[in-house]
Amino acid sequence: MPERHNQSGMTLVEILVAMVMMGIIITGIYNLFRVHNLMAAKQEETTMMQQELLTSLVIISDDLRMCGYTPLNQDKIFGMKESGTNGTDTTETSVYCTRGGTSEESATVHIAYRRNNQNQILLYNSENDTWEIAASNISNLIFTYFDEDETIVASPVNASTISNIRMIEINATAIPSPERSALGITSRNMHTRVWLRNLDF
Repeated sequence: MPERHNQSGMTLVEILVAMVMMGIIITGIYNLFRVHNLMAAKQEETTMMQQELLTSLVIISDDLRMCGYTPLNQDKIFGMKESGTNGTDTTETSVYCTRGGTSEESATVHIAYRRNNQNQILLYNSENDTWEIAASNISNLIFTYFDEDETIVASPVNASTISNIRMIEINATAIPSPERSALGITSRNMHTRVWLRNLDF
């Protein structure tokens, strides 16, 4: 009687089915991992945008709130300025004022902000007449000026209208960083108003 050998193991079809099922599972896990990372990146970028906006508006507001301040309590109307050196001026897209003196000539602190073409907010450094980066990924920065009756002062200001400024509204828009611009994150907007209390007399 011939000897019989029992064969055990997986057939080729079973192996192929197992490989397909494993591929489906691995693909699902990878897609879940990718979606999770994408959501985390979007959330992180959105948080950074909001923090950049909030920080920018707080810094600018604090500086503008001190426009015209002088410990000598002299006439403070010199606080807002039409223009100065190196592109410092008061327009819809930039703001310029001084404090710490009794006249424009004796002012010890020059405060100026504007945005450049690289989506950066620049802060003027009067000590060496240069502009320094204060914030990044800001696509829009608009200043609106109001008088004591909260009526808009036309921009750009001139010698006859600059003394009417009592309040400034700051509008800023943040955009994603260039590295994450393809993630489909929408821009974020924020605005605030600053009462120039040292010019209120």
